[in-house]
Order: sequence, then structure tokens, then C-alpha cells
Amino acid sequence: MIDKRYTIIDLGSNSFHMLTVNKTDDGFSVFSKKKQKVRLASGLDENNNLDQQTIDIGLDCLQKFRKELDKLQPAKLIITATAALRLANNKQQFINQAEEILQYPIKLISGIEEAKTIYRGVAFTEQSSQQLLVIDIGGASTELIIGQGNNVLEAQSLEMGCVTWLNNFFSDKQLSADNFALAIAHAKAVIEPQLIKYKSLGWSQCMGASGTIQAVNEVNSSQKIEEQLTLSLLNNIKQQCINVATIDQLNIDGLKESRQPVFASGLAILIALFESLEISAIKPSRGALREGLISILFEDS
Repeated sequence: MIDKRYTIIDLGSNSFHMLTVNKTDDGFSVFSKKKQKVRLASGLDENNNLDQQTIDIGLDCLQKFRKELDKLQPAKLIITATAALRLANNKQQFINQAEEILQYPIKLISGIEEAKTIYRGVAFTEQSSQQLLVIDIGGASTELIIGQGNNVLEAQSLEMGCVTWLNNFFSDKQLSADNFALAIAHAKAVIEPQLIKYKSLGWSQCMGASGTIQAVNEVNSSQKIEEQLTLSLLNNIKQQCINVATIDQLNIDGLKESRQPVFASGLAILIALFESLEISAIKPSRGALREGLISILFEDS
């Protein structure tokens, strides 16, 4: 066991992450990062059961994480699971096998707990005094949080994500205007019940804590389209996707290959959020769920 070394494992709906940090006087330094695309949410069938192939991919990833843990010897460890496993009817089958591999309990967190932990990660890394709207588009859920400092004022977890929206609206792999329109319209219907309370609370700055927002930022940085991440930028990138025509050929400048399959579906959700909440611009955050979990480990140490 190495003092001041902390590890979190996040069994996300799109990817499994393993983050290890060393605690410092002014925060933390990253010691190592591991990530594997598992796409648990894609493995959910029509009855919300994880198929065996997806279970096997996930367990194989955790075997690698276990070997890494043996080398790292962290002083503290936390393992969480989120939306896809919340939805899975056969979640316990997967969790039991995963805990046997990792030799450590897995905490299945609720959507609201996930949202609050995401906000905590943003507050921990950004140290902002402004009232923030934080958005995190995951594989099977999207979290919306308003907070100021360390205080959460409103938190919701919505049942839509870049993997589930891929399955629902882009399953034919066509990046058509019609597919985008359907995906955006259905996302707006999910968001609509939250609009009054979020708009009444208001915010000074909107921050994005997810892979979709990072990917949009990388595309913009590479192409130098706009100074900020705005709705006009998102529509520009959407049109680039439509021009490409299919997900398999989605090689727009600045987009990483690993993000290619779920980029359009995440982009559709982000456009719906911008239009519904009338967001002027969004800034990528350095922190999210994993950094929130790290701050919890620090607090408990």
C-alpha cells in the first residue's frame, strides 16, 4: 500500500475508466489513467438485459484493471457503476462476477448521486465562484446540475445518452438530417419537464463535463470555426456529419476515431440542450465524475 495514492474505477455506460492520482498539498497529480470502450449500454437488449458478449468484454477489461491494481497498491479505492447497470435487469449477475475479479465491492450509484458527484468534480477542479450549469452526456444518461461553489442547487439525471441515442436514432448508421431531427426532438421531450425550474434558477456560466463536449472542443480547436462552443458551431459540425453521410465514414477534422461511433448521437443531445435551455456557450470542464470521486476519497482520508 502506498500512502497518498488513490484509485477510482468508473464502470460507465460507454467506457470503463481507471484513474490513479497522488495527493498533493494543493490537490492531486495524475499517476496513471486506463480506459477501455466497453459500451455496456449497447449490450442492453429490448428487455434491458446485458448480452453475454458485452458482459465478457466488461469482465475482460476488469481482469486488466485487477492486474494494474496489484501493481499500484493504492491506499484507497472506490469502484462505481452508473446508468447502464442501473437499467440492466441482470445487473447483479455482472456485479457479482466483477466483484469476484476486483476483490472489492462495487457501488451502484443513483442518477441523482451521479449528478451531484459530477458537480463535485467540476467544483473541485474549477474553483469557480459563479453559479454554474453543468452538463454531462454519458452513454445512457445525461446529468444536469446547477450549483454555486460547493453547493448543489438542482440536480437531475435524464434517461438519454450517446449510446442509447445511437441505438434508437442512428442504428442504420446514416447521418441523415431526418435521423438528427428525430434524435433532437426526442431529447427535447426528455428535457422539457426540467425547463421551468432550471431557467428560473439561472446560471452565469455553462460547463460541459463529458466526452461529447470534449470532442466538440477538439473539432473546433482543429478547424478553428468559432471562438467559443456555441449553437452555431454545433450546427456547423452537424452539417459536416450530414455531408459525410454515414457513421463508418465520419472522419471530420479533429474528431478522434475512438469517438466516431457515438459522436453524432451525443451531438444531437447537446444541440437539444442548447436549444431547450437557451444556452449561449459551453466551456469544457477539467473535472467530472472521476474527479468528484477522488475528492470524496480525499475527504475520507
